Amino acid sequence: MPGFSARPPRDWNPAERRLWRAFQEGQELDLRTGVPDEDDPATGPAWTAARRIRAQVIAALLLNGPASASGRVRSLRLTGARVTGRLDLRGAVIACGLDLVGCFLDSELDLTLASAESVYLNGCRLPELSAEVLRARTFMMRDAHVEGDVRIQGSRIDLDIDLDRTRVGGLLNANLVIVGGDFNGRNWHRHEERPGAGLVVGGSLNFAGAQVNGIDLFAAQAGEGVWLQRATVGYLCAASSQVNGRISLQGSTVTGELDLAGALVRAGSPDEVMIDLSDAQVGKAVLTPAPHSLGVVSLRNATFGTLQDLSQDGPSLSQDGPRTELDGAVYERLQPLPPHSARRRLAWLRRGSDNYTPQPYEQLASAYRACGLNREAGQVMREKLRRAAAGQGLVQRVWGRVQDLVLGYGYQPWRAAVGVTVLLTLGTLYFSTAQCHAAPAGTKGLCPIKSDEHPAWDPFLYTLDLLIPLVSLGHDTAWDPVGPAKAVALALTVAGWVLATTIAAAAARTINRS
Repeated sequence: MPGFSARPPRDWNPAERRLWRAFQEGQELDLRTGVPDEDDPATGPAWTAARRIRAQVIAALLLNGPASASGRVRSLRLTGARVTGRLDLRGAVIACGLDLVGCFLDSELDLTLASAESVYLNGCRLPELSAEVLRARTFMMRDAHVEGDVRIQGSRIDLDIDLDRTRVGGLLNANLVIVGGDFNGRNWHRHEERPGAGLVVGGSLNFAGAQVNGIDLFAAQAGEGVWLQRATVGYLCAASSQVNGRISLQGSTVTGELDLAGALVRAGSPDEVMIDLSDAQVGKAVLTPAPHSLGVVSLRNATFGTLQDLSQDGPSLSQDGPRTELDGAVYERLQPLPPHSARRRLAWLRRGSDNYTPQPYEQLASAYRACGLNREAGQVMREKLRRAAAGQGLVQRVWGRVQDLVLGYGYQPWRAAVGVTVLLTLGTLYFSTAQCHAAPAGTKGLCPIKSDEHPAWDPFLYTLDLLIPLVSLGHDTAWDPVGPAKAVALALTVAGWVLATTIAAAAARTINRS
């Protein structure tokens, strides 16, 4: 359309002529009736001709509009209009803002490869939006309704993208988008007990490879998953959201907080991944999904500053709860991690994988030590050695069981002291009743090997000498047990060797840990 003269073209209708003057003055043209039911964009097809603006008129004003009035800044601000025809601004360079509020567009809006000062589509209803590789200072589409897809992939928005409480019937593709500020798709009433929905997407919500300061999807709903693979985000809030499918941040970086508190995420089956943070790097993650969530939480090879999971009561022991894959996961702090919680946390690890790997146990023990809970750290490492032994051959399993019973794999040294005390007491009591049948009646003790060369009989020292391998006190070689006494002496000797070997193995592990 050729450039404008001082007046709008004669073939424009009255509403379009008014828009020409409003554009020149930088003023809003409001075509609403003031009756809420009549001004609802859902009733747009029934709006009268007085509210109709042709898409080609809007395009002409934006691309080749009249000069601004003296002392005014041109701007296209249109409210409550029915826009007829396809608004095609593909590749356009728009020197002013595009501001449509509460409008009904009966055809697609195309902003592909366009450049604009700002784009406002608050409260609008349209069949589809294509804005791939759009360049704008800000993009706002609150409370809008898009029947099909919204495509903004590859776009660069200097400030914010705001889609609060918008409804998208198809997918929302924001792959490779770069946003200087935040991407908002939240519900404002964050403190209500049952907040209304924020952004609702019938298909998938895609942010793969995006670079965004923050993503706020509080109370949002996505019909086919939320995908942020290899994205870089300052923070991500999806608290109280509802996602049918998967929330995937595989390989992504969240420098601040990832908040999934109360998120209801339902994968296709209990064995499918519902929250995928594998290979991700997250400053703080709050992984407390809603109780009826379905699927697996994957933290494989992820790195966290702080990891907060499930509830303040610790991980659920219920077999119906979500399973967490932890192989390779590293975290500086784990919450909650109160005293006496090792039993619950070990159940958490066992449910994470059917196959034993040592790293999750070592990581959990490290988290306990960082909190000064060395007892719980020992419980975790003891369970690690138990599971390691359980996967080996028969001899290793038996030897592992012995080490567990005698010393708790070195993490319960008091067991050895108790064992020695019990054996020493029982041996002393037994040998205090022993008699040599070759000696005169009433003579206590075993028969000496050399009748003229032996120490005085002492059942305590004799038992102690049997229990201590390698070092002899001179009693075990001076007396000759026979019959049942010989069996008891042999059992004490074997027990002493087992104790010594077990203690040596535990000491070696301690040295290796150091």
